[in-house]
Amino acid sequence: MKKSKTHLQLFLMFIVATAVLMIFTQGSRYFGKTYYETNSFDSETYDFMEGLAKYVLNPITEEDKSEILTVTDEEINYYRTYYGSLAEQIQNIKDQYEMDADGSQDAEVKAEIEKERDAKIADIRKNFEDDEHVKAKILKQKKKALDGVLANYEQNKKDFLRNYNYFAYNITNEKTDEVFKKGDVKATSVYTFEINRTDHYMPTSTFYINLNEYADTGLESNSFELNKDNSHFYGEITIPKSILSKTEFGKSIEAFNLTKYSYYVLMILGFISFVLLMTGLEPTKKQFLSQSKAYNFFERLPLDMALVIVIFIGLISSMFLSGVLSSIHNFSYYGEDWYNANMVELIILTVMGYISFIITVYLFVWLWNRLANNTAIDQIWDSTFLSKLVHAGMGMFSNRTIGIQSLILLVVVYLGGFGLAVVFMAGSFEVLLFYVFLFVLFLIPALFIFMRYMGYLNRIMSHTKDMAEGRLTNDLKVKGKSPLAQHAEHLNGLREGVRSSVTEQAKSERLKTELITNVSHDLRTPLTSIITYTDLLKNSEITEEERAKYISILDAKSSRLKTLIEDLFEVSKMASGNIEITKQRIDLVQLLQQATGEHEEDFAASKIDLRVNISEQPIFAYVDGQKWWRVIDNLIINARKYSLEGTRVYVNLKTVNGEAELTVKNVAKYELNEDATELVERFKRADTSRNTEGSGLGLAIAQSIVDLHGGHLDVAIDGDLFKVTVSVRADK
Repeated sequence: MKKSKTHLQLFLMFIVATAVLMIFTQGSRYFGKTYYETNSFDSETYDFMEGLAKYVLNPITEEDKSEILTVTDEEINYYRTYYGSLAEQIQNIKDQYEMDADGSQDAEVKAEIEKERDAKIADIRKNFEDDEHVKAKILKQKKKALDGVLANYEQNKKDFLRNYNYFAYNITNEKTDEVFKKGDVKATSVYTFEINRTDHYMPTSTFYINLNEYADTGLESNSFELNKDNSHFYGEITIPKSILSKTEFGKSIEAFNLTKYSYYVLMILGFISFVLLMTGLEPTKKQFLSQSKAYNFFERLPLDMALVIVIFIGLISSMFLSGVLSSIHNFSYYGEDWYNANMVELIILTVMGYISFIITVYLFVWLWNRLANNTAIDQIWDSTFLSKLVHAGMGMFSNRTIGIQSLILLVVVYLGGFGLAVVFMAGSFEVLLFYVFLFVLFLIPALFIFMRYMGYLNRIMSHTKDMAEGRLTNDLKVKGKSPLAQHAEHLNGLREGVRSSVTEQAKSERLKTELITNVSHDLRTPLTSIITYTDLLKNSEITEEERAKYISILDAKSSRLKTLIEDLFEVSKMASGNIEITKQRIDLVQLLQQATGEHEEDFAASKIDLRVNISEQPIFAYVDGQKWWRVIDNLIINARKYSLEGTRVYVNLKTVNGEAELTVKNVAKYELNEDATELVERFKRADTSRNTEGSGLGLAIAQSIVDLHGGHLDVAIDGDLFKVTVSVRADK
């Protein structure tokens, strides 16, 4: 039921489309008009009046013949010297006949040849001596040609009188009062045309006569144009009603009327169909969106290709519909003869027009649905084949150097301007269409690429200027793989390098200041104590008990100062690479057990629980045992010094991805506000007041030793949780 309704709606739409096309293409020819108001009849009437004047009212006269049969001095001279001068013509004749005479053995034949030669030479001499002789020759040829002209003229006259026998006329020559009549102009007529000198007049009779078309006159040009003024004729021309049925003209009128009424019927059907489509049979978009292979194929097509297909099929449909209307229109000219010969053609055109119209409707609805679902301009552009072509061209274009790209753009722009000049010079619509095609396919993408590159280049230059002035802006967006994009990427890398350099420089300056401050503080503290207690020892009144106490303090402070200086020298040597390491295959598990064992009592005294998780299997690595012991010892001591009382310290050793990984985790007693990476710097402590023991070089020394072994030391802070991870390549 739904399919039947859809087919009915399509048929009604086809009628509406045909009616609308008919109104715009044929309506002005037929609606409200009779056959006598058509251009065809106007042309037919004019041809009749022109033939009437030419063959009946003002034909070729004897005076016209006399004017044609005249010979001028120029024509005589032209005819006389057509083959050269007198001497040249005589010599040519002699040469011609001398060859013929030499080739003949018969004396009688030879005499005849010489006689003929002498006669021609005599005639040539007479041509140069007697003008009348030449004139008579020319007139003879002109008369012969004129006879051919007049014979053709008489034949055309007979054809004219036979073809236009349905006209009646009564016309008077105002100059001679001669009357020309045919038929009864007073009888009932279907058409009347009055001729007078103010409103209507007979067209000028023009005779184009070329005598050389009918005979060789021996003249270069022998054309005449006779123009006869017919404005002095007046009278009346009619078409009697009584003879319509007896002539082809009457059949033409009937065919015209039948065509006109057919168009009226088509217009009425179109109006009724339109009303039906707007009321009870109103179509919906959903009817035409049923899933099918054709629909799925159309949906996969690029949008612009789909548009081209819709336009192409629509043009084909309009061509078939125009063919149908033209066939009906031709019936008004050819009548039954056309009907009998072209009815099958009309049926085929109608069927093909209907089929192509249905396809056009479906394709148009599908296209409209796609456009409705892609409302954004960028979505529409991205779904076109042209965008893919532009992107492909840009991709191919971007792999060239800037010089090659500039050259290609200049060539395209030059050819675009040259093509425009060719279009203006040619003045051809076909050439214009071809240029528009090339313009859209090549010049527009080239201009788009050029403007895009120029905009991109301006942004690059602006960023470069900002960098030169010290303003490190955001990253420049890298578009594509062109040299400009590569340059933008290099600028981003340079900007990031400058920013990192500035950041590192600021950090280095800050750390240098802190280093000097920390070194000064850590060295001055024991040194101040030494100076103070040395002064106290100089007092002779102190007791032996006090003296022993002061000496003990001096010894501790001296050892402390010595340790600071030795650690500073050691870390400096490691940083400069002036230290040698001796690698051996060491069991790290055993090394860690020894190190943790030595510090168990210290941890217990500090009320810190030491938890060690070590693999049961040996973990070997090629390291300097003494130096690696120093790493483990520094990390454990560091954890004991800075762990919160009552917390746990976790020490783990395991193999991860072919590396021995040592992890030390503890909860810090001090708030960790520092950057984790800065805690491995020299003289850096979690205790910012620097009241704890230690040089602040423990992690720095461990970092240097690990680096010398090609390992990694990572520090991580999560709130108060402090974690150090050391990894080195394990040996199986």
